Amino acid sequence: MSRLLTYIMPVLVVLVLFSCRKEVSTENPNGRDGTFTAQIDGVQWSAADSLKGAAIVAGFINISGISSDHKQLSIILNDTIPGVYTLNQNTTSVAAYLNTDSADLYAYTSNQGSDTAQAGGTVTVTQIDLVNRTITGTFSLNVYRNVDGKQKKMTDGVFFKLPYTSSLPAANKTDTMHAVIDGENWMARSIQASSISNTLIINGSALNGSQAISLLVPFDIAPGGPYLFDYMQFTYTGVYSPVINSTYGSASGTLNILENDPVTGRIRGNFEFLAADPTFQTPKTYQVSNGYFSVQY
Repeated sequence: MSRLLTYIMPVLVVLVLFSCRKEVSTENPNGRDGTFTAQIDGVQWSAADSLKGAAIVAGFINISGISSDHKQLSIILNDTIPGVYTLNQNTTSVAAYLNTDSADLYAYTSNQGSDTAQAGGTVTVTQIDLVNRTITGTFSLNVYRNVDGKQKKMTDGVFFKLPYTSSLPAANKTDTMHAVIDGENWMARSIQASSISNTLIINGSALNGSQAISLLVPFDIAPGGPYLFDYMQFTYTGVYSPVINSTYGSASGTLNILENDPVTGRIRGNFEFLAADPTFQTPKTYQVSNGYFSVQY
């Protein structure tokens, strides 16, 4: 389970830039700049002009786009420099592909499956233009879905002069997340909610991705509680990241859902948990208490 928490964290910190249920672009609002394309099972896929972009933030590179027929592809790489990145079941670099306009919430990813024949591949970042703030590269990947054993093959993947940002988007005025961490008041400046593989991921952090709290709950979680946090079961999970690339999972704690309205897409709740190192390599813990969130997803 510690490995699962490790590779999930990039998604929590970076993929939230492109919520799976919100067709907006925070990177390239004017469109027309850069390309993001691939052959997926032999069929051409291209990200729409206003629905593609990249981010280099929190120690990761994220490249994401949504096609005009609502197919989303996101790639998260575990460094911020040009080079060849390997993606498989044992890497924190990961790619995810899903239909954002479907009731089927289960994503294909590069870290599912049992071996690299089912999922994995390479992404090559050939250039990061620091002056014009664009990123260029190629990729070839297989992504897999454990729930039904289906696979997607991605070939001839290209992202070319794709504009990137280096900060997370500011929270909407209607959203909030705050807590007390080891006795100190904390408030998220960037708040996003995304769904992947029938899990709702709620993330709050500083604008640079540091000091983040993330909550993972079933997408259809019912109002009520208390729901018990436990990172070993991974059904209800809290994650605290005191600094970039540092992850502590909820060893214990509770979550109460005040509202989860599928019509308005708003979820509210209270939470508290003891955050501990899931790899058991350090005895350090953090107490997260008096937590509250209200987020649109």
